[in-house]
Amino acid sequence: MTALSPDLQSILDINRAAYDMLAGTYKGTTEVRQQSAKKWLTQRLPEITSAGRPTALDVGCADGTHSRVLAALGYAVTGIDFSAQMICAARELAADPTLPNKPSLLLGEFLAGRYVDEDGADAPLDGARFDLVLATAFVHLFPPEADDDAVRKVLRHVATGGTALISTTAALSNRQGLEAKAGAGGQVARRWRNHYTLEYFVWLVREAARDVYGVRVPVQPWVVVDPDAEGKVWVDVVVTRPARSRP
Repeated sequence: MTALSPDLQSILDINRAAYDMLAGTYKGTTEVRQQSAKKWLTQRLPEITSAGRPTALDVGCADGTHSRVLAALGYAVTGIDFSAQMICAARELAADPTLPNKPSLLLGEFLAGRYVDEDGADAPLDGARFDLVLATAFVHLFPPEADDDAVRKVLRHVATGGTALISTTAALSNRQGLEAKAGAGGQVARRWRNHYTLEYFVWLVREAARDVYGVRVPVQPWVVVDPDAEGKVWVDVVVTRPARSRP
């Protein structure tokens, strides 16, 4: 961060305004994104083998695309987002009567850890752990030192033997700043964004996992070229919480 960079609260305010503005633009591509999300997630997620219903936390769930797909795959899903407009869009998507397993969608800021449900009642997640924690295009929305905190908090929410799936785009060099974000309908807003090299991002997640779990754990990166954006490369990092780790 430089002296001219916004502080964390300013970045949160900037990004919240951006995603509030863009929420309505997502509707036009909902079906296509649902299909892409299902294909992507089924390639990355562990096979559901337990007799009970596995749980999932969708961090930064936006309009609920991934939450809905996970629910359809059999997960009991909790989706969280700090944009009131995105949560409204997610609740509208989850209201589909053909979806028998509806996600619980909460409004709140992840680092602060304070959430409310649809009725405005407090819905704390302190100490809650999930079989799957999904953080897609999320942890890069903070200044670098807060990115570290976000990754660690994602990993703390993973149950023993559970999986974290953390995704970002891979860049040629580390950089940060305000930049344009285009919505699905072509509308553009400015938001804060960090870009990391593949090597740095994998290292960041690996070190966070060692700090949180107290042991070295396997960290598996997947690199995928975005078929819809020339030159855009995604990195998905998969981490499994070991049986022996810090409480």
